[in-house]
Amino acid sequence: MAQIRIASKISHLSYAIRDIVAAAEKVQKKGKKIYWLNIGDPNRFDFRPPQHVLDAIGGALKGGKYTGYAPSQGEPLLREEIAKKEGVGVESTFVTNGLSEGIDFIFAALLEAGDNILMPRPAYPLYVTKSKVLGCVENYYECGPEWVPDVGDMRRKVNGKTRAIVVINPNNPTGALYPQKVLQEIGNLAAEHDIPVIADEIYDRLVFEGKCANMRDVVGKDVKLISGNGMSKNYFYPGARVGYLALHGQGMEPLEEALVKLTNARLSVNWEMQFGLLAAMQGSMDYLGQGVEKLKKRGALLHKMLNEAPGISCTKPQAAFYAFPKVELGGRWKDDFAFVHGLLEETGVLCVPGSAFGAKKEEGYVRLVFLPQEEELQEALMLMQKYVSNGGKCKSLKLP
Repeated sequence: MAQIRIASKISHLSYAIRDIVAAAEKVQKKGKKIYWLNIGDPNRFDFRPPQHVLDAIGGALKGGKYTGYAPSQGEPLLREEIAKKEGVGVESTFVTNGLSEGIDFIFAALLEAGDNILMPRPAYPLYVTKSKVLGCVENYYECGPEWVPDVGDMRRKVNGKTRAIVVINPNNPTGALYPQKVLQEIGNLAAEHDIPVIADEIYDRLVFEGKCANMRDVVGKDVKLISGNGMSKNYFYPGARVGYLALHGQGMEPLEEALVKLTNARLSVNWEMQFGLLAAMQGSMDYLGQGVEKLKKRGALLHKMLNEAPGISCTKPQAAFYAFPKVELGGRWKDDFAFVHGLLEETGVLCVPGSAFGAKKEEGYVRLVFLPQEEELQEALMLMQKYVSNGGKCKSLKLP
C-alpha cells in the first residue's frame, strides 16, 4: 500500500528552535547533561507568572462559568482593556492563541502566492516559515551595527508585491532595542507606500536600560499599523497561549473583516486564560523589576564571556533574553548547522543555527538564550569557549 500523500507546502514548514530538541534528546540519552539555551521559555528556569495572574485564572475556573466556548474575537472585558492600552476601538482588537496565531492570521489575510513581506535579517522563524508555506518570495531588509534596521536598505527592497513591513522590537533573536528615530523612519516609509507595519512588541517590558518605544506612540495616524503583544514574555506565562492584535490607522476595515472570519473559524481562545491576561494588564508590574534585573545580569555575563573567547563576537543584548553571536567558522565547521550540532554532541550546549532566522549558513551566527541561573549559564558558556578554542576537535569536553 502506498504512503499517504502530503501537500508540497509542508516541506517548507520548519521551526528549528524546537526541531533541534530531538537531536538534544538523543545526546541526553547517552548520559550527557544538556544546557537548554535554545528556547525562550522563562518557566523552564527561575521565572514565574505573577500571583495575581494565577489567582485570576483560578477564579475564572471556579463554578464552571468559563468552561464553554469564549466569544470568538475574545472576552469583551479583555478586548476593552486592550483597546484602552492601544488607543483603538474595541472592534479593532482580536484575542489570539498566543501572538503566534495572530501572525498566522495576518499572513493568511494579507498574502497571496508571489507576494512578499519585508522582514528583518535575522527574523523570528515563524515569519520566515509562514511566508514560505504561503508561496511568498523572501524579502529581507538588513540590520546594521547593533542590529538596528537599515531603513535605506528597507527602502530599496519595497516593491509592488510588498504587503507589509515586519518590525520586531525588542528583537528576537538579537536582543536589540530600536531607537525611536528609526521607528519613525520606518513608519514614514510605510505611509509613503501605503503598506501596513506589523509591530511585534511581545518583549516591550523586558528592557535593561531606557524604555521601548512602541510603534503606536511614534508613527502618525496615516500609518496602517498592526500591533501584536501577549502574555508569554512580559508576564512570564508562555503556556497560557493568550496574545492579541490591535489595528491602527485608516482603511483597516477589510482586515478587521478578515480577522473576524479567521477568529470565527478557529472558534475561540481558552476563556479562563483570557482573564489571566486581563489581570496582568490591570495589575501591578512590581514583580517585573526583579525579573529584568536577573536578565540584565545574565545578559551581561553572556556578553562578557562570549567576547572573551577567540573566534566569537557578540553584540550586547539590550532587551528580551536572546543574543546572536557570530562564530568564526574558518573551515573548521562547514556551516552554522555543523557548528551547532557539533557543540551539542561534544558539550551538551544546545543553541539554534542563525540560518533558522534568515542569516546565511556560512556566516556562523547562532542564537542563545540567557535565561538559566548564573552558575549553569556560566558552565554552558565555558564549554562553548573551550569548544571554539579547540576547533571542535577535542572529544568529551568537560569543565575543570
